[in-house]
Amino acid sequence: MRASNVPLSKPLAASLLQALLMVAVCLPSGSIFGLNAKMILFAVFSLSFLAYLVVPSSERPSSSDFVGIAVFCAGLCFWGVVAIVYGQSQETQVLLHLKDIASTVALAWLCIFCVRRGLLRPEGIIIPIVYGTVALALMKIALIVLTFGPKIDPIQLLETVFGKDALVGGSIGLGLTRVEFPSDIIGSFVLFILLCPTVSGIRFRRIFVGFAVTILIASSLLAFARYIWLLEAVAIVAAMVIERKFKWLFAAALAIVVVAYVSTESFQMLGSSRFVSDHVSDSDQIRIDQSKALLDEIQTRPLLGKGLGAHADGLIRNDQNQYSYELQWLALTMQFGFVGIAGIFLLLAASARDLLASQHPAKVWLLLLFGLWLLSGWTNPHLTSSFAGALFGMFMAIFYRIRVNAPQDDYARLT
Repeated sequence: MRASNVPLSKPLAASLLQALLMVAVCLPSGSIFGLNAKMILFAVFSLSFLAYLVVPSSERPSSSDFVGIAVFCAGLCFWGVVAIVYGQSQETQVLLHLKDIASTVALAWLCIFCVRRGLLRPEGIIIPIVYGTVALALMKIALIVLTFGPKIDPIQLLETVFGKDALVGGSIGLGLTRVEFPSDIIGSFVLFILLCPTVSGIRFRRIFVGFAVTILIASSLLAFARYIWLLEAVAIVAAMVIERKFKWLFAAALAIVVVAYVSTESFQMLGSSRFVSDHVSDSDQIRIDQSKALLDEIQTRPLLGKGLGAHADGLIRNDQNQYSYELQWLALTMQFGFVGIAGIFLLLAASARDLLASQHPAKVWLLLLFGLWLLSGWTNPHLTSSFAGALFGMFMAIFYRIRVNAPQDDYARLT
């Protein structure tokens, strides 16, 4: 990889932000043996960022930044008060939900702030997320390999290290164990980054790209998640089309057909297990039950919702985070009402403003990938977490890059 991806000198806060991004995506729950490493690192970063801001020569947030931050904080406080006044959720649930949303927006804003102020280049935001995602996938693969030797139970080991809410597990046949981390969805977009240097601006060595792509695809297969498989397929096709590597795209499709033909029985077993089994029916039924319960709650308080940390009466999916549901967009509508959802859409539009203003030929593909990321909120609660903040930050850095810093020779090659 070229060494010119980041400025020659940068403040400590910028380096700590890169470390925070890596930790946000590679620690499944943020904790190790009960110690919240993510929170500690964020506290250290906050102190360094405040120290940076008091230096006379530093780039401070603009007046529009302060207004946006003030409006966002006021909105969170308002919906926190709504929940408490109407008795719709416990104070601890309000604080937990507030933390999830605040960490998402704060991390994304810090990423684009550092890029716009020149503290980090867009590539400086992308690289630690790539490394963190590959490291997490490699850890998963290594654990699965160990199960064939010392007979280690990967689920039990991971729950011991990261906590019981760190993953979804279970048997998927062929002697393999399903291991799905919440942040596994980032692997799909990292695949796009690795395969599309024209857009990302990062050209890793071929040996690393080949290794990382193999690890990420294997990790997604073990995640055993249909939406992640869809995302990876779209990401690979998008990268190949943008880079005009149609031969590679054809070769990949041919390889899949050949492997499926040679291993027909295994593919049929895995396919039926993921798409037509009783487990799939149960999983889909859970989402149907959620949709009914959440829609009923939305009808009772459609404008302002039930407030931060609220849950649907009689249907709790997570005892620790009672506000969390697989159908996250419906849950957010139940909690914030249509007024709050309108505010969330404004935030999303603001995060994509560089993309909308760009004339880059890859704009449509990036819009599709960003849209699929947002739609993941209809399958699992991905969109409000620190790793979601990192991914939003990565998207915003890419959008900024293709609008402002996209090399002219790359642009000419694609048009």
